[in-house]
Amino acid sequence: MRSRLLTNLRVSAFAAGLFLALNGDIAAAGEEAPFETAPVRWVLTAGNAQKVAVYGIGASWEPSWDVDALARRGFKPGLGVDLMRWEGSERDAASRLLWDASITPRLRWRPAEGPWHRLFMDIGVGIHLLSSRTINVSRNFSTTFQFGERLAVGSNFGPRNRYEVAVFAQHVSNGGIKEPNDGLTYYGTTIGISFD
Repeated sequence: MRSRLLTNLRVSAFAAGLFLALNGDIAAAGEEAPFETAPVRWVLTAGNAQKVAVYGIGASWEPSWDVDALARRGFKPGLGVDLMRWEGSERDAASRLLWDASITPRLRWRPAEGPWHRLFMDIGVGIHLLSSRTINVSRNFSTTFQFGERLAVGSNFGPRNRYEVAVFAQHVSNGGIKEPNDGLTYYGTTIGISFD
């Protein structure tokens, strides 16, 4: 019962985030330019935990419009797409490598003004598709379809704030759809750059 509730919450959070990220009808004409200089940011990721190294490439998109109810509180919706390579470190494992393709709607919060305005915090719930159900000797995901929860803290810097660095925690599991549900929690760093 509890795992089904968690799965439903994850699906609902993903759907709400995707709606906010893609619904261009709520854009307001003539709004002030957003903090970032470009809506698309290319991102490199590296992480490690639980005998698995993770690295990959992705893109982060922030629409040029704001959702008024969110913007008043410093939030802005966005969407991240990533392709990650997971490498297990256990030599006797039948499967030491898998690929992870994901899409993650997110909310970014940053202070409205002042010296901390370049800092931000991201939270997101997304979906992942794995190329294998196992990695290392005993980590079994049971399904290739997974959910992912992500929390990141970072800062923009450089000319027109075009660079970004963040540290994050990511949890990937199937939400109790099928057992065993070992999941994976890893920690890492992202480096992003926007191109005008």
